[in-house]
Amino acid sequence: MAWVRARLEIPASGVAAVEDLLETLGAVAVSLEDAHDQPLLEPDPGAMPLWAHVVVSGLFTADPELPARLEVARAGWQARAGFALPELLLVPLDDADWTAAWRQHARPLAFGDRLRVVPTEDSSPAGADAFPGATVELSPGLAFGTGGHPSTRACLARLASEPPEGARVVDFGCGSGILALAALALGAQHVIGVDHDPQALTASLDNARRNGCQARLQLYRELPEGVRCELLLANVLAGPLIELARPLSATLEPGARVILSGILLEQVAAVRAAWPEVDFDVFADEGWACLDGRTHP
Repeated sequence: MAWVRARLEIPASGVAAVEDLLETLGAVAVSLEDAHDQPLLEPDPGAMPLWAHVVVSGLFTADPELPARLEVARAGWQARAGFALPELLLVPLDDADWTAAWRQHARPLAFGDRLRVVPTEDSSPAGADAFPGATVELSPGLAFGTGGHPSTRACLARLASEPPEGARVVDFGCGSGILALAALALGAQHVIGVDHDPQALTASLDNARRNGCQARLQLYRELPEGVRCELLLANVLAGPLIELARPLSATLEPGARVILSGILLEQVAAVRAAWPEVDFDVFADEGWACLDGRTHP
């Protein structure tokens, strides 16, 4: 499969909005890098270092229509925001380029004392021996899901808040496998991961092997018929969550837990309306919403 990286330089104040734009357009991953060789000295503990001028890169499947789609998005951005985005530079990308970019900025993430996600090159960070909970080692490969995006962070936080011990789980849109592996690390009995992107399935399997739990993970490009679960995870986008609500709901046992993410705050009402059988609580993070609820018994 061929890949393309769309790159543009913007001020730090616009990074979050541009990340959201690229992901909405279909970027399977987004990375950040310094535009002007600016040193960052003594960032606040736990802060994500960010430069005054940032190069934002989105990873896309190579598509002849991609340049036109990006130009339409730029025009729409100008109409909404009142100013134009810089031109997006499109460059071919190989596996090594993206992996190197991710490794440069990946950092360990902790969710209370129950769950921690660490990059594979940092699998023994300071204080590792003292951490009482589960640790997931992760390398995204060419797949979305490093734990750094608010939608993924929120899912991980919800999983850690109520570990799915003994549960059968479906992870729809599994990407790198981060949510599936977190569920397994927190005691899930078995996970079915589903993603239409073969690179995602490769990354999920590689990460499962890295964490020694491949025997409890099954991977598919489409949702298998007749699957039932006590926990459904779906960190995708609002559109698919609405369009696929019926087949996804069909997997749920009575009283099953449902965690949906990848939803902008203004999209919450529409997503909830598509899932009337689930009573959701809403958890917000940087303009994104995570819905966590249970089906009626």
